Amino acid sequence: MTKKLDYQALSTELDTIMAELQRDDLDVDEALKHYERGLTLVKELEAYLETAENKITELKATFNKA
Repeated sequence: MTKKLDYQALSTELDTIMAELQRDDLDVDEALKHYERGLTLVKELEAYLETAENKITELKATFNKA
């Protein structure tokens, strides 16, 4: 079972991949793996932010009713 990472961990991993992709000596195959992982991380970060936004909307609605 894979552990779901938090926003900071996902963001840090994406930053690391971005730095790797900027290396001049990066092998094409390795760059492709990094690029693919980066796209996956971006999707996970977007989903995380969407979930957080929905939670905030729910909380605001709950407090506005009180």
